[in-house]
Amino acid sequence: MRRLLLSLTLSFFALEAVILDAQPSKISQLADGILSGNSYSNDDLGLRIEFPDGWKTTLSPKNPTMLDYRKPDELANLCSKVLLSLQAPHPVEGRFNSMAILFAIDPGCFSGTEFPRALDKAKIQKLADMIIKTYSHSPFISPYGAFVVGDLTQGHVVIRFTQGFIINAIVGHPATKKEPLNVYASIDLTESNGYWIAWAYIADESSAGELKKATLEFIDAAPK
Repeated sequence: MRRLLLSLTLSFFALEAVILDAQPSKISQLADGILSGNSYSNDDLGLRIEFPDGWKTTLSPKNPTMLDYRKPDELANLCSKVLLSLQAPHPVEGRFNSMAILFAIDPGCFSGTEFPRALDKAKIQKLADMIIKTYSHSPFISPYGAFVVGDLTQGHVVIRFTQGFIINAIVGHPATKKEPLNVYASIDLTESNGYWIAWAYIADESSAGELKKATLEFIDAAPK
């Protein structure tokens, strides 16, 4: 396993414009996949993911977390499909509730951007900047940016975005009396069968530890 550590990436860096392709996104053509116990598989994507026991799961949710809350026609919403959502098994009332999603992205929506085939620092950084800009209004990107790491799994490049920050987490309490809570956000991004696939979560420390144990396996070991 090889790993490449990149510098801190901030969402307000000046980037080249992300342009929506004139052709409609193919994301709606993607199969929902199959959920069985604590395993999800999708032949269209050529992958399988094992996630922790006990989490509440929803396959291809009809009302998924908006990847960009501002309006439905933002690029992150038009060109992404949430395949699976997970909620923590033991939410605490009035506190932050941990969650995770698996979603796919249509790369045809992004002009001139290719997924790196190797641990090339410049290419990984370029794609990371674009992802952070496009998904900066999702729950999975911190306003403070993200640390970016490139890795190799079964011959596929995996780009990991990680962030940690503190929130005041008790609903209904004055800000001066709220208890701070450490929150961790992460996105693992890879490519398979012509799609970009992201495993993303935002979680407290305990739940983040569980979600880190999720394993992604490519059904076809070599990238296409």
